[in-house]
Amino acid sequence: MIVEKQRFPIPQGTSYLDTAAEGLPPLAAEAALTAYWNVKRRGTPGRAQLFEEQKKVEAAAARLLQTDPDNVVLLANSSEALNLLANSIDWRAGDEVLISDLEFPSNVVVWLQLKRRGVKVNVIPTLGGAIELEDWIARLSARTRIVSVSQVSYKTGTQIPYLEQLAEQAHSAGALFCVDATQALGRVPVSVLGVDYLVASTYKWLLGPHGLGIVYLSPELRARFTPSTAGWYSAENVFHPQRFETYTPKISAGQLQAGMPNFPAIFALRPGIECLLSIGVERLDRELSPLVTSLRNGLAEQGHVMLTPAETRFASGIVSFACEQPEQLAMQLAERGVIVWGGDGRIRIAIHLYNDEEDVARCLAAMKLR
Repeated sequence: MIVEKQRFPIPQGTSYLDTAAEGLPPLAAEAALTAYWNVKRRGTPGRAQLFEEQKKVEAAAARLLQTDPDNVVLLANSSEALNLLANSIDWRAGDEVLISDLEFPSNVVVWLQLKRRGVKVNVIPTLGGAIELEDWIARLSARTRIVSVSQVSYKTGTQIPYLEQLAEQAHSAGALFCVDATQALGRVPVSVLGVDYLVASTYKWLLGPHGLGIVYLSPELRARFTPSTAGWYSAENVFHPQRFETYTPKISAGQLQAGMPNFPAIFALRPGIECLLSIGVERLDRELSPLVTSLRNGLAEQGHVMLTPAETRFASGIVSFACEQPEQLAMQLAERGVIVWGGDGRIRIAIHLYNDEEDVARCLAAMKLR
């Protein structure tokens, strides 16, 4: 069993089960921030090292996604990345965006703001946290321009097990396929096969800081994509003789990044990604799956109304159940050394590489004492 507690700042006697809200950075991230400072304090002579660190982190992120580094860029967050996509499409009145009711608000409001342009947001209702491929197919039409889905739902922990097939169906309908992997990347295997655009914030399962989002832009989409934003950092060469008349975007996903990157966050992100790569996300998911199952079954046996589907094919690192006073219960659990998320009518519990059987047992025991 993977137990990585010694690499993380976890107080003794505490079970940290809230990675779906905030992941814990490795202790090595502190040294990484110091390394950034030591480079920054050199001024312009340190710039080459800053850019080199960006390349290293983008390459590490590409390894997680099993893609070429040219397809990956680091933006400020997932919301920025989704807005960039939404505002780079030549929408027509009557176009539709297809999502489900399992989505986090960032993958909802970005599409709702397109209503002023005549775009309709088609929301698929789910039952018991589950949604099948057939539910998506039934809503696809010639008007569908984008299918946007979270691989793992922030709300229920439902993982979509048929992303590749859904991508095929979306493309057959002439739509783009967008994936929000914020609650997946770093915890469960993520594939970009068939994906046109993928976003993932870094401060949860990737064990990184705030202020960064990993973005994947497929070569196929890139070939016909014109970003709605531009800046000196997105251009191939900003100092060419005709720079006041024209510019050429970078041929890589870097064309999405208008200005100077968030270098402190980039330095702090690398230890988290390298930790995950050293273990292997496939192994991580495999060895933590029994803990997730044990937690869900234990909560169900206690009589909680589960929001997380029982079928293992939908399982991820998140288990949720309905709760009338979630904030109060979360505070009570915290007093007993169990950190979970409570709000929006539910308790959400997340299991990552620094969790073990003891954490699950402590959580279940604390629930009985509520």
